Amino acid sequence: MLQGKAFLVTGAGGALARAVIPALHRAGARLFLSDPREERMAERARAYGAKTFVADLTRLEEAEALARFVEREAPLFGVVHTVGGFAAGRFLDSDPGLYDWLLDLNLRTTFNLLKATLPYLEARGEGFFAAIAAGPAWTGAGPGKALYTMAKTALASLIRSLQGEVQGVRFLLVYPMGTLDTEANRKAMPEADPSRWIAPELVAEMVVQAAGARGGRLLELPIYPPT
Repeated sequence: MLQGKAFLVTGAGGALARAVIPALHRAGARLFLSDPREERMAERARAYGAKTFVADLTRLEEAEALARFVEREAPLFGVVHTVGGFAAGRFLDSDPGLYDWLLDLNLRTTFNLLKATLPYLEARGEGFFAAIAAGPAWTGAGPGKALYTMAKTALASLIRSLQGEVQGVRFLLVYPMGTLDTEANRKAMPEADPSRWIAPELVAEMVVQAAGARGGRLLELPIYPPT
């Protein structure tokens, strides 16, 4: 489906990337991985023959260096941006540091990566860019997690605006409408029932399907947990 096409996966050491990387590999993609720490993605890179690049995507110059690295190796076709951060809590108890952290990880990294990669994709007249939003960004409200909701809603608004501005690039916004079944979430919520959570493999499968599809400029996909 994606045979030989170069795909960049960011947050490559994270829980969602753990499912996305093998799914892209099975579809035949040529993989490039990025994470702020080499050791987080080294094993996955070896397992799937991927090349790696250490980058802090909150810094535009590092995002641009990452895009140049991939382009030197192969024409970049697709980007799957999994970097993000979550925090819940009462708005009146939050502080500017939390505001900065959530905006940096969820929005600034997306802005920088788009600035770095879209010139290549648009100039080529084809490409794919997937980003992970969140359920509250789909519904429009997130009581108890207002700052997180704000950051993910801004991310979604940015992508929606670009689909009418950037030619030849298809965008995907994934909205997990519940908790992802990850090791970290199982540790954080040991009393919860993970059978009612969303499998990262389902998200990965939908990303691959969207990347290999034809037509359209923007796909928005809410993924609900099992009932």
